[in-house]
Amino acid sequence: MNRERLALASGWAYTAVRVLLSLAMIAFGMVKVVPTQFITFTLPGAMLVPLGDSSPSGMLWKFMATSTPYTVITGAVEVLGGLLLIFRRTTLLGALVSAVALVQVSILNLSYGVPVILTPLLMLAMALVVALPWWSRLLDVLIRNRDSVALPEPPAAGRRRRRAGTLAHLAAAAVVIAAMGANGIRSYNDYTERISPLDGVWAVDTYEGAGPRWVRLAIDARPAAQHLAVTRDTGELLTTELSIDAATSRLRLDDSTLDYRQHDSTLRLTGEFDGTPVDITLHRIPLRGEARDFR
Repeated sequence: MNRERLALASGWAYTAVRVLLSLAMIAFGMVKVVPTQFITFTLPGAMLVPLGDSSPSGMLWKFMATSTPYTVITGAVEVLGGLLLIFRRTTLLGALVSAVALVQVSILNLSYGVPVILTPLLMLAMALVVALPWWSRLLDVLIRNRDSVALPEPPAAGRRRRRAGTLAHLAAAAVVIAAMGANGIRSYNDYTERISPLDGVWAVDTYEGAGPRWVRLAIDARPAAQHLAVTRDTGELLTTELSIDAATSRLRLDDSTLDYRQHDSTLRLTGEFDGTPVDITLHRIPLRGEARDFR
């Protein structure tokens, strides 16, 4: 009797690990399928940070943010692993897909000093636990060149309850996908929608004012991010909060106010910045598009 109870308890524990890993993988991947995890590194202000000044984790985030297709594909693999874990027939495949994805994430996080490392390692351990009942069969097929037999039915309370559990698992996965998808789309729009034509990177043509000369200007004019970033000829990078008053053609900063006049791809700023009167003319720098020259 004790063995039966132990077998039943271990069966439920195994199911709990499988369900938790499945939902975690789906959530883990959805922030990449709807590419919001690295989206702040696509803002104009992020373009002014020299690569040499980036931390290792910042370099990794920029690498991921540079290619939206790659980000989406990596997220889709993680979501696929989570979905395959829902059904018993595809549990092993889901565990292996999840393990491969989590090995990559763990190696990248460890190698680039990303502070979030325990979560992917814990999820990797869960994937290995889920695949554990099949290890001897995998060795038979892949290493020993032997025939493999089907895995015995796990201890459970009957086919109806297993089917009900699968349907509940499907419903939970659908809720996670819907919730994170809706939140991701909203966040994506907030970070990609331009609320002002000033949004972008500008190069300084003339600078009149005391203090170090401006070299580059970046304006983030998005619903979720409104900042102004300036690089000076000293190599200094200044970043400040920004409010754009289109009615009066004025930029309101933390402790300064600048009037602007824009004509096509040229911009003129006049006013006071950091306690110094300035008169600056700039032209827009077109950012590189997504086109690739394959050879």
